[in-house]
Amino acid sequence: MSKVPWTIASLAQLSVLLEVSSPKPGNVNRLRAFSDTGYRHFLASAALLGHGLYISAKRGVELVSGKIVPKEVKLGELILLCAQDVFGGLNRRNTILGTILLYIPVVVSSAAAIYETRLLHIPTLRKWITHVIDDTTTQDTLDLYKAFLLASPGGNRNREVQSWSEIHDRYDINNPDVLENIREDNVTLQELFKLSSDVESLSREWSTYFQLTLDEVFPYLDKMSSDLENLEEGVVRTFLWLLSKKPDGLIIKKVGLEKAIEVQRLAQQVMQESQDIDETSTLFKELDTILRSDGNRLNPGTTADMVSVAILLKLLQMTYR
Repeated sequence: MSKVPWTIASLAQLSVLLEVSSPKPGNVNRLRAFSDTGYRHFLASAALLGHGLYISAKRGVELVSGKIVPKEVKLGELILLCAQDVFGGLNRRNTILGTILLYIPVVVSSAAAIYETRLLHIPTLRKWITHVIDDTTTQDTLDLYKAFLLASPGGNRNREVQSWSEIHDRYDINNPDVLENIREDNVTLQELFKLSSDVESLSREWSTYFQLTLDEVFPYLDKMSSDLENLEEGVVRTFLWLLSKKPDGLIIKKVGLEKAIEVQRLAQQVMQESQDIDETSTLFKELDTILRSDGNRLNPGTTADMVSVAILLKLLQMTYR
């Protein structure tokens, strides 16, 4: 089991590559690019992510071995390390910040669960995710914001939604006093994500200990694919299923909930068209065209991030069983 950290890090890099390579509508893939971001930027991100993923998995093994306690995992520090590696040198495109935010607690916890049970046991994984999130610190939050500042996440939060409040303004990345506010309020990473869970999809996933990923997205992908031979088809179908199930968080952030619901309805139509997703079908191509219009502002980035985590879990399941 001494190879666990290396294996998990390698599989996590592969999951990033498989997600971006799959021809999902509205996203960058091996045949389609955005005006400022192409497939090569995602390849660079996946390669540069390896060091941070290895350290994260290593801490998971140290955690289950009793060498460190949950608060010493330092999730914020791990997120910052990955952001520095991915966005601080060769590649300066913000390609996978959302993926990093979701991967780190899952990679740490997967390493702990696999080292403990010798396989990917979802209840054990859930246990370790709960432990590492519950024991985050204020320093984790500060490190997270340093990662945000480094990656310069795109999109402007729609503050006109009813759920947006003064507390969200206080911790908004664009607030010049945000770091001072975090220190003053002693906000842990767990508390931050709970506070923002009503306005941010990725925060909601953290605050529920990855409930949607573990209970719905991963099981759906698992049902849609059995091995590497049909994983790509499963990825595309899972992406469309999730997009049809929930409005995409990045689309909401960029252009508002109403537009995100329109996209959701289009995805529902594609899902209803056929049991087998056909990339040449009229509805599929129509959805792809719409999502790539208006400067790619309808890019379902949050949906892709969550599917990416499901891919990682699928690869881990295939490896450790």
